Amino acid sequence: MTRTLISAIVAIAATAVVYAGQQVPSQVPQTIWGTDKNILVLVPVSGTWNADYEKYDTKVVQVLTIDGTAAPKAPDADAARTLFADKSAAFVAALAAPGAFPLAVVRDIPSFPAGTLEVSFKLVSGATDQTAGIVFGLQPDGSYTYARYNTKDGNVAVWKFENGARTVLQHGEVHQQLPLNQWHTLQVTIMADYTRKGAVVTASVKGSTLSVRHTLPAPVQGRVGVWTKTDSVTSFKDFVTSGHHGAHRLVGTGKR
Repeated sequence: MTRTLISAIVAIAATAVVYAGQQVPSQVPQTIWGTDKNILVLVPVSGTWNADYEKYDTKVVQVLTIDGTAAPKAPDADAARTLFADKSAAFVAALAAPGAFPLAVVRDIPSFPAGTLEVSFKLVSGATDQTAGIVFGLQPDGSYTYARYNTKDGNVAVWKFENGARTVLQHGEVHQQLPLNQWHTLQVTIMADYTRKGAVVTASVKGSTLSVRHTLPAPVQGRVGVWTKTDSVTSFKDFVTSGHHGAHRLVGTGKR
């Protein structure tokens, strides 16, 4: 399978987002843009996100951190319009509901029905627990499914968020406390279940025995991204997709 390396660049100044084709901001390391500025963007749509950069040899990787200690703010209506166009008003309303959670969404994959999603995450802090998740099946009405790890339960679980509330679909049976301030990788695989006309979701933390498997009653359609709780401080980097849309890596380097 041909693997294409793609950049996800988000510059947060107030609620500003850098989109493909705009001028490269001077404060961003120039090496992350490579020779092709027509980049994909991971868009923070709710919560307070900060961008930082880590350098590995010649590669500069962007790190997005949700700051759960910051004062609450309204969802980014402009970012929502880039995702859902004329349906964005309903999406913004859903994200502004009391039970909503912080999200950052991949802009240039409008739907991901099957394949594998991965993200590296670092649990930093949180008032009640520390958590990180991958969102899939994100709809214009603000509903989505997500797989998450948290320290409170110490497991991986699959949840559904809709109508302003979340419902657990399946808890993983293995429990393990992952260390804080270290990078881990959460992986979600979505496979069509033709017998039941649904989809089988498997989620795990790589390098551990933490895992969960759940069969959804309907196929997966919708956008993908990352999730966490409103009071968490969690960092994300290296969002990778492979499968239906081929292989893409959302990091802070130019296209190879």
